[in-house]
Amino acid sequence: MTLNISTDRPLRSPRQLLELVTAIRDAGEHDENDWIEWKSSYDLTKKEVKATLARHIIGMANRMPEKSAAICHGYGYITVGVEPGNVEGVASIDLADLDSGLQPYLGHQGPEWSASYVSLTGCTILVITVEPPKVGDPIHTLNREFANYVAGMIFVRRSGRTVQANPGEVLSLTRRATQPTSTPQSMSITPDVEPVEIPLWKFDEYIDQQCAQRKEKLLHPQNATRRSNSLGMASLDSRNESDYRKEVVQHLGDYREFLVNLARQSYVRAEAGQLQLTISNPDQISHQGVRVELHFSERLKAILADDYSEEKFTQPRPPEPLGTRVSAFYSSSIINAIRPPYRGPSEMETSIDSGAVVFNIASVRAEGQMKLPKIHFVTDSWSDDIGAITWAITALNSGGRAKGSIQLRQVGVATVASRGGEQCEGDS
Repeated sequence: MTLNISTDRPLRSPRQLLELVTAIRDAGEHDENDWIEWKSSYDLTKKEVKATLARHIIGMANRMPEKSAAICHGYGYITVGVEPGNVEGVASIDLADLDSGLQPYLGHQGPEWSASYVSLTGCTILVITVEPPKVGDPIHTLNREFANYVAGMIFVRRSGRTVQANPGEVLSLTRRATQPTSTPQSMSITPDVEPVEIPLWKFDEYIDQQCAQRKEKLLHPQNATRRSNSLGMASLDSRNESDYRKEVVQHLGDYREFLVNLARQSYVRAEAGQLQLTISNPDQISHQGVRVELHFSERLKAILADDYSEEKFTQPRPPEPLGTRVSAFYSSSIINAIRPPYRGPSEMETSIDSGAVVFNIASVRAEGQMKLPKIHFVTDSWSDDIGAITWAITALNSGGRAKGSIQLRQVGVATVASRGGEQCEGDS
């Protein structure tokens, strides 16, 4: 039986690590390889256990980059608490204590690693993730003696075992350490269309108008003035006029955000100001840890299409008129407790800042291409200095910085038309 899990990408999210330990439980006893080591159970508080884990980490870090990159992009995994056919679990300890216990054996310049816990059938499993080995990495050695092992010993991985390196393996690690740390890369970026056409954003006037109308309605005396109920009895509402006005201010802020989101959604669905990029790698090697940076005028605002194209934005509930009993179901404490589901990390992360967009990509395959997430650009004014975006590409396992630019052009106007006072649509 083989380890039933996809290894064409790193396993990093909690869900992926759970899949890993599940695959180990369901594997055959001889399925260990040089990228994975499992132990049924250890007492993590014991010094000799931490030393043993350090030995396995060193072995993982002393693998050859070319060979290890074929599995999980070079990441190595050590699990404690699970083995084929058996989930025993482990008594968890503070991961900071684990770190401080391993450090004397790994040394301050030792391998990079991280640890986390996952739960399988009610048992806690420790998963240690070792960063991929790279050309130029030093030979990692044991930093402190323990049991029959002395400081300075070199460990490597062989078919699911961590053993002392033989002369040939030491020579290979020496070559790894003395090779140039990177090779030139010649990746490039291509936009789907150029120049990118950007209409002027004219949504704000409509949004201001809608917010003003709602404010006038909410602050109308029939809503904002305390009054008795139909039986002439004092209201059960404990709010005063000041409390109500604070709720209105908060609501108007939420309502404006709702309208902005609708406007952006219509802008995205109309493909206005859209930039879709393709990164190409003509090189004979895969590039790891690829970073694509876009820089542009701060008068442009970038938004991520995925944040708007399929989202369903819910209109915020206005505050109850003063003098009415507020429903507990819609209290802010309950509403604030509602959170979107955790989506977990992606193999491509996108971050947007003022004047910049950054794509962090785990890997771009040799002689491969990859489309990047769609970006839409918004501006309410135009000048000649807005007319271009510059881009740059770097990678962890290669040298150089590929550069280029993409031309922009102002075309038309994007506006909002009311549909029942609540929906937005864009015209360009």
